[in-house]
Amino acid sequence: TISLIVNGALDKVRDGYYPGVFFPKLAATVDRFYRKVESILYLKPISDKGVYGWLYRVYPEPWQIVLQTVKTEKNDKQLVENTVVSVSDVRPTYAQAVQKLLQGAAANASSQVSK
Repeated sequence: TISLIVNGALDKVRDGYYPGVFFPKLAATVDRFYRKVESILYLKPISDKGVYGWLYRVYPEPWQIVLQTVKTEKNDKQLVENTVVSVSDVRPTYAQAVQKLLQGAAANASSQVSK
């Protein structure tokens, strides 16, 4: 069966945001339905621990974690630079995505210092 869900906040349902104790019927649908949903387009902003980026996927491509950094040019013009810091066939958790962004930001900072 093909279903189209737009902005369905499935992450909250899938990742346990709604406790099964208080929402037993909703929790029962997670393993039966929501964990089986295959996203064809997924774009989730991540803003945590001082890093900014996206968790991104277009089916059938792999999952990508994209780090966004602001670069200032010589003429004081600011540009947002997107850097793919991780590619995976398995969808990362939010915490894993934040960790990859932190690692990517540290790598970017160290490469800027060495220039």
